[in-house]
Amino acid sequence: MKYINILFLAILNTVFWSCTEEDTSPKVSQGAFVYTMNPQEGYAKDAVIILGRGFSSLRENNEVLFNGSPATVLEASTEQLQVVVPEGEGQVNLTVSVSGEPAAGADLAFNFIQAPAAYKVISLAGSSDYGLTDGQGTNAFFRNPEGIATHPAGYLIVTDRTNNAIRKLDLEGNVSTILGNGNNGFQNGPVATATLDYPWRSCVDKEGNIYVADRNNHAVRKIDVDGNVSTLAGTGTAGYQDGPGTTAQFNQPIDVTVDENGVIYVADNINHRIRKIDKDGTVSTVAGNGEKGYQDGDWSAAMFSNPSGLDMDNEGNIIVADRLNHLIRKINLGTGEVSTVAGSSQGSIDGLAEEAQFNNPYGVAVGVSGEIVVADLTNHKIRMIREGEVSTVSGTVRGFLDGPSAVAQFNSPTDVEILDGAIYVADLGNHRIRKIVEK
Repeated sequence: MKYINILFLAILNTVFWSCTEEDTSPKVSQGAFVYTMNPQEGYAKDAVIILGRGFSSLRENNEVLFNGSPATVLEASTEQLQVVVPEGEGQVNLTVSVSGEPAAGADLAFNFIQAPAAYKVISLAGSSDYGLTDGQGTNAFFRNPEGIATHPAGYLIVTDRTNNAIRKLDLEGNVSTILGNGNNGFQNGPVATATLDYPWRSCVDKEGNIYVADRNNHAVRKIDVDGNVSTLAGTGTAGYQDGPGTTAQFNQPIDVTVDENGVIYVADNINHRIRKIDKDGTVSTVAGNGEKGYQDGDWSAAMFSNPSGLDMDNEGNIIVADRLNHLIRKINLGTGEVSTVAGSSQGSIDGLAEEAQFNNPYGVAVGVSGEIVVADLTNHKIRMIREGEVSTVSGTVRGFLDGPSAVAQFNSPTDVEILDGAIYVADLGNHRIRKIVEK
């Protein structure tokens, strides 16, 4: 009996101390779990979305801290928190708590980027309503303007994709239609009767001839200065074939650029190649082996992944927006070498070119000082590459807002052009042409 009592007291003592000993381990809410945050880079006062589960639908029950600084919770549901970024700098860690208990899941970090230069964004033409109407400013209507190019006469050419039209836009915001009545087709002849099928981008040579990447017709079309439309190269059927323009084949050509000699270069999207059309109409391959992938080096071995944007730099190289590789590439036409100018992986990070991130870079333009401006499609931003650094010129989150670059919003910007020191943007989802100027 004595031994039984001693054993009983020992057990009782163990239970007592195990119940009264303080548990210093963090209490994690069983229902709160963090998946991800978007965007993961930006400025103070940006709005970011945190996705997860088990959040409280009452805003005040959720606490989000950026390195200890509280963020304002704007909206809350059990699966999503929308918060305003507090002041900060560099890269900071986030913690999420629900009713005082920390959430489990992904480790979140936010990268504060440097404030952009003193730019502001204005709308030059178009409105949130879409259509095919000429006019000035907001009285004009586009429908998914995809491409924008400079005419040597000092105005802009807009490829109005879903309207199957080519439009003229002067710098005062006046819009007129060069070709297209909204119907698609594959008809050559005078602009009054000629048709296109989902024209994507265009370029203009020094004489004023317009070249169009006619995506769904798998052809490159020409609108000459007299208003006649012809097929420069492509059969109307998707494929891959070099040779004379009448037999050559493309597979969704989506951008074109032209050099001083009138040679056309084509971003051949589904063929994962960059092609060339000589002045006699002969088509050849400049770079890409046809396989979807990433490889720098000799043009014949180089690989792209749905190249989408082209421009010529000041040295005569081709700059390529290599969309699904999330990179900006360069083709040296003298050596045939392909190299990477900027980008590392998918994301949204400024900084050194080799470390920066893009998310579906879609259109590019090269400025007089060699700077490269990028329409960063899925980040809804306009980015700039200059002297080995990538910065954000304008754009925050998806939406529509004019004003200072730090708060301006775009909706899937697809192309950019630089003219007289200003950046012009084809803002596809907003059905507008926007303009970025210094304050």
